[in-house]
Amino acid sequence: MQDFTQDKAAAKSSVIVMLCTLASRVLGIVRARVLGSVFGASGTADVINFTFNIPNNFRKIFAEGAINASIIPYFSRLIESEDTKAPKRLFALLCTYQTLILLPLVLVSYLYGEPLLAFFSDFDAGQLTLGARLLPFFMAYLLTISVGSIFNGLLHCHKSFFHSHAAPLLFSFSVIFGVQFMHPYFGAMSMAYSALAGGVLQGAYSYLVVRRYGYRLKVAFDTRGTAFNPLMKSWVQMVFSSIIVVIAQMVAFWFASSLSEGSVTAFSNSLIFWQAPYGIFFNAIVAVSFPLMCRAYGLGRHDELQKISREALINLLTFLLPSTILLFAISKESVSAVLQTGNYTLADAENTAHILRYYLLGMTAAAWFNLLQRIGYSAERHKTMTVVTAFMSILDIALMWLFIRFGFGIIALPLASIFSFSLCFMLLAYILRDLYPLFTDKALFKGVLRVLVANIPLLALSIFYSFLDMSWYESGSTLANLAMVVFLGSVGVALTILSYTIANIPFLRLLRPKRT
Repeated sequence: MQDFTQDKAAAKSSVIVMLCTLASRVLGIVRARVLGSVFGASGTADVINFTFNIPNNFRKIFAEGAINASIIPYFSRLIESEDTKAPKRLFALLCTYQTLILLPLVLVSYLYGEPLLAFFSDFDAGQLTLGARLLPFFMAYLLTISVGSIFNGLLHCHKSFFHSHAAPLLFSFSVIFGVQFMHPYFGAMSMAYSALAGGVLQGAYSYLVVRRYGYRLKVAFDTRGTAFNPLMKSWVQMVFSSIIVVIAQMVAFWFASSLSEGSVTAFSNSLIFWQAPYGIFFNAIVAVSFPLMCRAYGLGRHDELQKISREALINLLTFLLPSTILLFAISKESVSAVLQTGNYTLADAENTAHILRYYLLGMTAAAWFNLLQRIGYSAERHKTMTVVTAFMSILDIALMWLFIRFGFGIIALPLASIFSFSLCFMLLAYILRDLYPLFTDKALFKGVLRVLVANIPLLALSIFYSFLDMSWYESGSTLANLAMVVFLGSVGVALTILSYTIANIPFLRLLRPKRT
């Protein structure tokens, strides 16, 4: 009964994460639509997208990535202990030192923004001047959400999943309304003001919820007698991997900035569409499976670890494969219906959809690679994961450069991603074979085969639709076109559910845990 109750609670948390992530992705697409409508795929839009990507990459180090993976285990143990003062003291220390780390970055971006952008991009003088004006505001936004990530990590520990995942929605609302209504007065700077306001709102919301549990923002420096030092050592191990990934992504944006005008915007927008299904399903599945992996390994239950890993891999394929097929089939229609308005033309939308299709081909490989990394982290093999991540990033950069030299243009970026993720997934599977023998797991291959067969009807319908070569979407972002995209997507989802039901694929097992 206790295991069933825990499974039910985990399933509920997974649903909350999934729904909040869905809302976040939808708002992200709306945000891209507003920016596309106002700025199009112009040089100004390229500067906004490129410059905003800098704090977004740092966020993966100081906010949603390494810091959360480090603080949650420590705070979870402290909260369960009888010492009620220890977690509050550690909270104050983390907020203080996080601010001290990030304030210099804001100052540097204000004083040396233009030469920094000149080093990392191939923009002209006018674009560099604009970027230098935007960057300090974006870096200040980074400060607010990085401290806010500590709040959200604590909310996870207190099982307040809704508030921790609802807070980021405030940022999207701020940018959507801010750019829409302020751009006639402030131009590109409307994005800077809106982003900073959104970061403040996001952090303030999380802090107000955290206060309910007795936490207060205080300046603290004395780390003696706390878990601060071991926590930071754990964070440093995680941060190396994040930095490597960030560097690779910044190089990708640099390559995009060196191509034709509008390439950065098309590249950035394609990632927004790609991240919608990826983020929804990957985050929901990992939110359930990763803590269970850590628990199984810690208790020495290797059979349980292998079972959890197998089910997570099959679950990812179960949701991501039909997402890939469906979004690939209606990529042009989806992008045009959402983004093709104002200064964002049909050619811009089709270029974005073209890039998106290539990224979709590697979506499952990316998810499986990142899932295998979680297996490695559950066994505390941080150094090995860092080495593999470094190898993958170097390979990705080398392939991007090579494919661009061969004349592939902007398509070089997703092609490099497909090859690097696929190859490193196989490499990681071999390295972690003592934890999870993927290559010899017959149950995994059987489950994968069932999912592949069950998606044949959707694939056949998608191929048939492509042969029709319809052009209704070319009229752009209208209510009728958006309704048509929703209809086509609903048909695909209904067919998938029917096919999965006939094939007896337990695609709702996360939502309906069985009593054991």
